[in-house]
Amino acid sequence: MKKLLSRRRWVIPTGIGFLCLLLFLVPFFWEFPVVVLLKSRMLTGYQKMALTRLYRPGTTESIRKDVHLYNGGYRPEHFVPGPVHVPGKGMNYQDSLGLLLSKSYFDKAYPFQRKRALVRVNSCYGLLDMKGRWVLHPAFDTLYPFRNVYIVKQGKEWGIANRRGRMKTPLSSSRVTADYYGTELPFLRVVQPNGRFHLVDEKGNIRESGLYDSLDLRDRYIFVCRGGKWGVADERGKELIVPQYDGIEVAEGPFFAVRNGGLEGLHRLGDKEAIVPVQYEKAAICTPTTFRVLLNDHYGLLDKNAAVLIEPVYDTLYFHRKPEWIVTGRLGFYALRNTKKLEYPTQFYNWIGPCREGMTVVRNENGYGVLSNKGEVVVTPQYQLIHNYSSQVAVVFDKEQYAVIDRNGLFTLPFSLNLVELYDFQDGVALAARYNLMTSRIQKQYGFVDKKGNTVIPFLYEDGHPAFSNGLAAMKLGGKWGFIDKKGDVKISFIYDTVTQFSNGQAFALYEGYLLTLNTQGATIK
Repeated sequence: MKKLLSRRRWVIPTGIGFLCLLLFLVPFFWEFPVVVLLKSRMLTGYQKMALTRLYRPGTTESIRKDVHLYNGGYRPEHFVPGPVHVPGKGMNYQDSLGLLLSKSYFDKAYPFQRKRALVRVNSCYGLLDMKGRWVLHPAFDTLYPFRNVYIVKQGKEWGIANRRGRMKTPLSSSRVTADYYGTELPFLRVVQPNGRFHLVDEKGNIRESGLYDSLDLRDRYIFVCRGGKWGVADERGKELIVPQYDGIEVAEGPFFAVRNGGLEGLHRLGDKEAIVPVQYEKAAICTPTTFRVLLNDHYGLLDKNAAVLIEPVYDTLYFHRKPEWIVTGRLGFYALRNTKKLEYPTQFYNWIGPCREGMTVVRNENGYGVLSNKGEVVVTPQYQLIHNYSSQVAVVFDKEQYAVIDRNGLFTLPFSLNLVELYDFQDGVALAARYNLMTSRIQKQYGFVDKKGNTVIPFLYEDGHPAFSNGLAAMKLGGKWGFIDKKGDVKISFIYDTVTQFSNGQAFALYEGYLLTLNTQGATIK
């Protein structure tokens, strides 16, 4: 008896399963049931479309030809998917076969955007999905998308719904908007009748950061104000720095310059408090791991944790070069120092130049010299002038003579009376001048030399620009200007009263009182 009952328990489910399988498979071999379902009003257009894709009761052309039988008599004028007007019924949506999506009809139907469509029924707006189902029933005076959510209005109440139709911000008298005095924000605000507002996240939830009084969009950040104090929010409306400062602005990287009561500090994004306390006259980034501060009109240095490295006793203190070199100055004497080794170097200077190609030109009472990238003396200060390094060499001037030194301080071109002018090197060559002693009237002639003083372009010209640009250099010959290339070949004739250097393939030239624009071939650009 027990075995018989056990068998019966399996017979019924098995029979139902077999029947369902049979009903699923039969339309693959017999089209009649599919056609009946397509003609019925039991299914939506989406469901009918799914049936045609599964069972393929005919070709695309045959389905389109008889589609009016499946649409309650409506025959499409075209087969473009989207909103259509059904005469005598209203608006609906059709697919590429001409099948209508919904059993309902609408006063107005807007195109689908991100698988959602706005519709109007009896002057109220709702939202449909791609299956023709209501996401939001038509009950709103206003409904429009913003990012991933929808702003709704019903009477005098506003709210925010998500893509599934759930009200993330319930209807209330607080206005929902992305506008701020004519500027569209990248997030929504919920504005109370008194003008104060909450910020809304990308999912439509009111952020827990609290109410704000005002905001300001600057430098890719949103500065927010609460109770007269300012903080920072990102482009999603997330609060990055709690409003606690009289003033705040972008400093460098993740740091912001913050002010309270006329004093300044630095606040890093993500920190609750300022990393450099708001107790200095000025605070700024100095090197990648230090901060420069001004107190009582003197500069000092703090480490990455805002601990004092150098007391504020200097007239000047500034970043010199990467990674950790600074210059400190007091009473007209300057020192080049490394923040990892704060002891003073062996010498002080009256002037320290910028670092160029790893070399720094300095000056003391004896003259100009050069320091290496490690701060070591490469050229002892003794010369009247040394230019900054360029093309791995520097031009030296002393006792009315020019010379050229390399990065080791060795002369590639010794001092010589031969050159009376020598400009900085670029791409290994430099404009130079020497006197032409073969004429009755002594005059300068210009050409180009290499790092050893060898002539690269002959000294034939009356004047010249000190550098090539776009492969050409302007030179003067016979009282007129033209252009030569790096081989010395004339590329643009010497016919102009004056010219500029080329930039982005163009140069200006004055010709018989007319200002012209030239290309690198010498043709006039209109």
